[in-house]
Amino acid sequence: MSDDLFLEEQSWQEDKQGDIQQQLDAGFQQGLQQGHDEGLRQGLEQGKQLGILDGQKEGFQKGFISGEKSGKQNFIEAAKPVHELFQQLSRWQTEKEQQQRHMICELVQKVAQQVVRAELTLMPQQILALVDETLAAMPGKPETVTVQLNPHDLERIGQINADLPEAWRLVGDEKLPNGGCLLITEDAEADASCDSRLEACMDNVRQHLLDESLPQLSKDNE
Repeated sequence: MSDDLFLEEQSWQEDKQGDIQQQLDAGFQQGLQQGHDEGLRQGLEQGKQLGILDGQKEGFQKGFISGEKSGKQNFIEAAKPVHELFQQLSRWQTEKEQQQRHMICELVQKVAQQVVRAELTLMPQQILALVDETLAAMPGKPETVTVQLNPHDLERIGQINADLPEAWRLVGDEKLPNGGCLLITEDAEADASCDSRLEACMDNVRQHLLDESLPQLSKDNE
């Protein structure tokens, strides 16, 4: 009888241990599954949050770049009329400066002509000095020289009783202005007029005065 009880108790203990082991295994599997599910959920949530942050960051960068480009383009478009107006004003100013320089050159030339002609009226022998200088620059030594002068200049030269070289022959020419002088030899002709010398000087003045503004004008037209 005692043996039967012992066997029953032993069987009951074994069954109890089996139930406990099954419960432990079930609890372990449940905990493992719950841990897996929780880890997966947290991972998905973190991934979602990271994705949102990355998306926000990327969207912000793209929006910033797009806004910057759009702002620059809008500024360029808005500045075009101002730039064109500035270019027009610069061209206008340069053209006005050119006109003023031309006017100054013309005024200087007119004043110089009046001064020279007044000087020749008071000292007509200066014309003879110009004739002598011009002949010295001509090639060869001509035997005869015809000096064509304005009749008024010729008259004033005759009044001073100037000693003239024998090779010179002075004749009047109404086509020549006061101070005008034309030399004719056997081989060549030369202009000894005061106006021609003054014109040569004024050419140098114009070249120096007017050419200063040409680089700026060319640059503005590019």
